[in-house]
Amino acid sequence: CVMCICVYVCAYMCVCVCVCMCVIGFLVGQEGPLVYIGAVIGSGISQFQVWLPIPKRLKRTLKLSIPYDYFRSDREKRDFISSGAAAGVAAAFGAPIGGTLFSLEEGSSFWNQSLTWRTLFCSFCATFVYNFFKSVRDDDVGFIGKPGVVNFGVYDSNQQLWKAYHLIIFIIMGAIGGLIGALFNSLNTRIAIYRSRFLLKRPQKQWWRAFEAFVIVMATTLLAFFCCMFLSTCVPDQPVSGGVTGEFTDVEYLQDSTIQKYFCPPSANNGSQKYHNDIATIIYNPSEISIAQLYHLEKEYTLTSLGITFLLYYLLVCWTLGVAVPSGLFVPGIFVGALYGRFFVAIFQQNNIPFLSKIVTEIYPGTYALIGSAAFLGGVMRMTISLTVILIETTQQISYGLPIMITLVVAKWVGDLFNDGIYHIGIHLKKIPFLDEKPPEELDGVLAEDVMSEHISFLYPITRVGSVYQLLKSTHHSAYPVVTPLDDFVHPTSNVSDKHTPALYGKSKPAPEELSLDNPHLPKRYQRRTVRGAAAQAQPLYRRTTFKPRNAKGGENQPMSAELNDESGLNFAYPIPSSGKELQTNKVKEEKPLILHGFILRSQLLTLLKYRVFFSDEDQPEGQLELTHKQMRGDYPRYAKVSDLTDDMMNEEKNMLMDITLYMNPCPYTISNQAPLPQVFTLFRTMGLRHLPVVKASGVLIGLITRHDLAHHKLHHLVEEKKLKKEK
Repeated sequence: CVMCICVYVCAYMCVCVCVCMCVIGFLVGQEGPLVYIGAVIGSGISQFQVWLPIPKRLKRTLKLSIPYDYFRSDREKRDFISSGAAAGVAAAFGAPIGGTLFSLEEGSSFWNQSLTWRTLFCSFCATFVYNFFKSVRDDDVGFIGKPGVVNFGVYDSNQQLWKAYHLIIFIIMGAIGGLIGALFNSLNTRIAIYRSRFLLKRPQKQWWRAFEAFVIVMATTLLAFFCCMFLSTCVPDQPVSGGVTGEFTDVEYLQDSTIQKYFCPPSANNGSQKYHNDIATIIYNPSEISIAQLYHLEKEYTLTSLGITFLLYYLLVCWTLGVAVPSGLFVPGIFVGALYGRFFVAIFQQNNIPFLSKIVTEIYPGTYALIGSAAFLGGVMRMTISLTVILIETTQQISYGLPIMITLVVAKWVGDLFNDGIYHIGIHLKKIPFLDEKPPEELDGVLAEDVMSEHISFLYPITRVGSVYQLLKSTHHSAYPVVTPLDDFVHPTSNVSDKHTPALYGKSKPAPEELSLDNPHLPKRYQRRTVRGAAAQAQPLYRRTTFKPRNAKGGENQPMSAELNDESGLNFAYPIPSSGKELQTNKVKEEKPLILHGFILRSQLLTLLKYRVFFSDEDQPEGQLELTHKQMRGDYPRYAKVSDLTDDMMNEEKNMLMDITLYMNPCPYTISNQAPLPQVFTLFRTMGLRHLPVVKASGVLIGLITRHDLAHHKLHHLVEEKKLKKEK
């Protein structure tokens, strides 16, 4: 509920900002910032800690923390972000179920049963808190039946809303909506590419983005004025439908208070007939009021006015989407779709088409505006379940469920023939590693070894501190596999000859006991130690290090500096260049086979360096300091940085040894190199993985797959390569 109160408070701040945007000419919606604010609040509130800045001369921050760290993990933070986004949608539309489904359908790539009830509870709390504070503002304390921030009015069930055979018309509208939605996405993609190439790469890009926003405001204002002044029509006033309820309880409200005269004659026939400007009535009202007019006014709009307004808003919304202002797409999309729906029905209202005009016009015209909104949103966003529920909860008319769902499905099918949804296009353009539900169909038959990275940076169970430090300085990886070379990891008392060595990592034979760190015959310093005492709760770490094995003396790959020359008999602690130059990454296939023993995180390696967790050549690994779980997780999520460790500090201890077997994850998820690509996607999505080692049947590490390897732009290159191979 704390999150819900925060969402409510930020909701009004967001609405104020968006109202200002609308006043100065932006065609934006209020729901977008609410989703973002909800996600930010969810991300922060789950940590139960805050960092307060103190004077710069001290170069540090003050940490205030509540001693409750149950939710201080990446998985819990991810779940809180999903719940916060759902709360933002629920507060915007008064649609708690729709907000939950939105988070499930578009806002999350990992989902589980417990997250479902958490998100639903959070959405209901957000709706309740918003309604409670709104009732206090309206001097009606305790009445919580009010709509959300965005309200389009409620349909009256006494109206003839639709009949069964009108589903055919709705299917046609959905197909057209899919076409115009696909065109919208294509135009917006080209604008986004131009914006990223010519605006975001300039020296002072923030000023160029502000200038772009100013140009859009001026263009919107001038085009709106031009259309209202020279292209509009003065039409007589008509009575409003009695089906407008909810926030618009006065049936005369939409007719008298929101009608724009705009240079039309005030009256005719001795004052009995009044006129208004139809385009100005649509444009010069808030989007919420204009949508309510299109949904609930039975008056006929002229075809010319609807066509001009639809084209104007279609192009301006396409241009505005992506500009540097807080905005949403739902409300502008609903507005454009409502114009499309009223234009569709106006064709049959104002033209006597045999048989069709009677069928189309025999139901409530506002129905076509709602179906048009669903068709356009479905063609642009490609969402089905969540949009259906949001529109039903917003209009409070359950009888529209089937027409809306059919329209959305048809619009999605048609749009998918040309491109992806607008959200997925934005993700792909920014190369965010957000995983789709399944890989492209063009990649059928692709295996895990086809998408894996063969260049792997790795660590050994016991490594020089200087090597770890140089690795962390020269790479930015989040995790590192812990491995041992196969030739160095054989039974110390066995007489295995070279001709039998390949059998140790062959595909058809299981890995022998000699390949395990738990082998009791290994020297004591190589055996994996068990966690004891307070360190029993230590969580595994994932780290990734780049080491280049040392060749024979005088070889090409001999280290540039011999300061870390390893003569202690530790075959697993190879020296690396200590000159600070960039390290080269090993390619597994060109080096000795590596046996995977675990993963360790970068943040955990930094924590080990921070607490000086290492030992000297004369000591055994048991003499190394053992950290507790609280010490390992105490700095989350602001772990130490490599810059915090000075070169002088590390030079003093660079020859020390670090045993990481106590802190690594000894049982990470792995996958066979012959596994199909859909199985890789399933593992990443269901288990929330960030990296997945690719191994042979014997446990030999041959590659690594990360979320970036499964990103859309990477898979697109695979599709192109596959097409070229077929052509050859």
